[in-house]
This record gives sequence, structure tokens and C-alpha cells, in this order.
Amino acid sequence: MKKLILGAVMLAVMLTACSKKDKTDNSDDNVPKPEQPAVTPKDSLTIYKDLEFDVTGTSSTAGIAFSTKDGKMYYRSNLPRDGKNIDLVFAGVDPGNLFFSSTTATASHGFTFDNATITEIMNSPSVQAFDPAKFDTLSHGSALNNLSVKEDNSFFSTTYRGVVLFKNAAGKTGVIKISAADGQRVKVTIKVQP
Repeated sequence: MKKLILGAVMLAVMLTACSKKDKTDNSDDNVPKPEQPAVTPKDSLTIYKDLEFDVTGTSSTAGIAFSTKDGKMYYRSNLPRDGKNIDLVFAGVDPGNLFFSSTTATASHGFTFDNATITEIMNSPSVQAFDPAKFDTLSHGSALNNLSVKEDNSFFSTTYRGVVLFKNAAGKTGVIKISAADGQRVKVTIKVQP
């Protein structure tokens, strides 16, 4: 009986010693560690690739307006009267003077919208404002937090392979990369804060 009690006491001492060691030993590789995502949803970007805008002013297959909120391209055939969700209008129909504008500034370009919102747009920003070479590696929305976007009333031509900067009415900042342009259409990729 004494051996049985002594055995139980020894077992209890060993278990207590082992559990104390486990509590203080942080080097155990089997302890799960929380994963840290590289980009949190708040710091991500929404990306729209290979969007085509109409340069001719007559195309039914290239867009004329875009909503970064809905991710929707608008064509002449489905352009709504209510512009509250549209923040980019491609209003340049002269290959030498291409530009994006706000829905509030398009009446002189043949478009009018109810509930139009202001989008500040820089159609040809300087490299100091945003270096176009950084567009492809841009992956964090926070990288655009301090980007100063001021309406510049400028244009670009079909030879331009730079970026266009914008800040919509919701305060979301974005960058448009012009990847191709000719007398028919302008092809772009847009990265915008969610």
C-alpha cells in the first residue's frame, strides 16, 4: 500500500514539474502563433484592370464613365442620369487633349448628372506627386494617405504612359495608370483605396 501511495505521489510531483516547465518555456515549437496578414483589409487596394475608355466620342464598346464604388463601367447606352456613384468621367475626345473629369465638371463636355459629386483629378501629375514607376508595386492603401490631389485642369495625349491621380467625394484616393492609348480608346488600370 505504501508503494502505491509513494508511486502516486511521485507521479503527481513529475506532472507538476512538467506542467510548470511548460508554462515557463516559451520556446515550444508546437505552440500556435497568431498569423499576421501582410495587408489588412483596411490597408488594401481595390484594383480594376484593363478598363477601356472611348476617345472617339461615338463608341458603344468603350466606356465613358466609371464608378470605383460599384466597380462598374458606364457606356453611352447605360449612362444613368443619377451620377451619385460615378466618380470618373472620361471626357476627352481629342487624341491630343485626353482627360478624366468629375461628374460636376462635365456639363460642358456634353454630359449632365443629377446628384453629381466632386472628384479632384490631376491628369498629368509631376513625378514628385507620384512616380509612375511605383504603380506596379503599389499594394497598400495607406501609401496613398498623404498623396495631395489638387485639380490641375490638364490634359494628356495618346503618347502619355503615366498616371492620373484622383480623390473622390468619399475621400478615397486612387491612381490610374495609362497603359495604352490611340485615336480610339485609352486602356487603364485603377488602384483605389477601399
